Amino acid sequence: MCRRPRVVLISLLVATMNVSAQDSAPSPNPPTPKEKEQALTALTEARRALFPVRRKTEARQVLVRIAPLLAAAGDTAGAQEVLTLLPANLRDAIQPAIVAAQLRSGELAAALETAAAISADNPQAAAYLLIVQAQAKSEDFDGAMRTAALIAGVRVESVQALVEVAKEENHAGKRAEATQLLRRAAAAAASLISSHDETPYCALSVLAQIAKEQDSIGESAEAAKTLRLAETALPEADQGCRFETNRSLQDEDEGRPGVLQNEIAQFRERLVPSAGLAGNEEQNEEDSSSTEVSASDSMSVTPLMQLQQLGQNQQPTLTREQALAALDLLRSVKPLYQRAHAAMGTIQLMLASGKTGEAEEAIHIGMEVADTVQDENLRDILLASQAHTRAAAKDWEGARASVQEIASAPQRTAALVDIAFSAAEKGRAQLALSWATGEVSPLSEARVLVSIAEALLHQSQQQTFFLR
Repeated sequence: MCRRPRVVLISLLVATMNVSAQDSAPSPNPPTPKEKEQALTALTEARRALFPVRRKTEARQVLVRIAPLLAAAGDTAGAQEVLTLLPANLRDAIQPAIVAAQLRSGELAAALETAAAISADNPQAAAYLLIVQAQAKSEDFDGAMRTAALIAGVRVESVQALVEVAKEENHAGKRAEATQLLRRAAAAAASLISSHDETPYCALSVLAQIAKEQDSIGESAEAAKTLRLAETALPEADQGCRFETNRSLQDEDEGRPGVLQNEIAQFRERLVPSAGLAGNEEQNEEDSSSTEVSASDSMSVTPLMQLQQLGQNQQPTLTREQALAALDLLRSVKPLYQRAHAAMGTIQLMLASGKTGEAEEAIHIGMEVADTVQDENLRDILLASQAHTRAAAKDWEGARASVQEIASAPQRTAALVDIAFSAAEKGRAQLALSWATGEVSPLSEARVLVSIAEALLHQSQQQTFFLR
């Protein structure tokens, strides 16, 4: 029996579980009817632009993004029509993304209908799990449990669903219910392990999550028992699952009983025996590298280190004096390649503090370097930063002018996508649409249109999610 595809799927599910839960949560600021209408117009135009080139890989990548957005805008039928333009092996795999988009728009009933219509087991289980997470977060625990029951009991997602509900019950103050549900989840995970199916690869990580939740509600003895059960799944766990399990246990030990701390430490050592050593070796290499740089060019590193320190101070905003001092430091960084890299960080530092004028000056300093060393790629990157900076200042025509100067077609499109998203997000959707329709390439036009739709629907920019 070929087990590897199942292993990859399970590892991916476990790795993206927390992210998916956040992505599928209803938006606190759902799109208005007008925004949905504008988004549908943009997506219709994007689909029209892509249709002649729909068989190209690049076009399919954009179509994968269009389908969930149509669902988020309320056009589930349109989303399904887009799926017919894709290869059969992708259609079901993209359905969880449609479900996630529907959940973010608060369309629970539509999400349930979409999940029920998925024919392949893996994406259907992933879709139901997203719904369970969304229902649990909204404290609809009865509904979450009904949805969890739709997932086959022989799948890891059914156990994960119980964990998600228990986690939210605990947050809602239902400690007794959470405790019982976690025990039920641990028993279900143990059944998966003893079944000798392919599930030990994923049950390991789920058991670790159960132990973590048991610990969070003060059930340290149960958590230790669950960890010992997880150890029985270790022999068959692949490296991907071991890594994710180890990462899920990397929490603060403060307040945790000493016995449980030791249990977790021993368990993590069995998971990745060389983790500590490898980390030390990497740190030693980094320290050695830093020492070499300092020894070879201490005069040039000093301003760079000062800039880095300024960025790490985590102040809410920079004062005018601090911003000007940072620019002075940037001008003194040598050699030039270090100044160019420092300029990138300085631009971000200024933007984070709302200093768009100073960010423009940092870009100018970087552009001088690009012109001196005749690096076209560096110049394009800085022009993209300039476009982003001007968009942040709502200088839309200036942002568009910066994009037009970018020589590389892919970088130019990426920058246009970025400023179009910003413009649409700030109420200038019609201006952004005019930029899209002015594109010669159908792929570029479609990407910009999709970005506008993402902003209008309050979705994360360029969000792609499907299982292989």
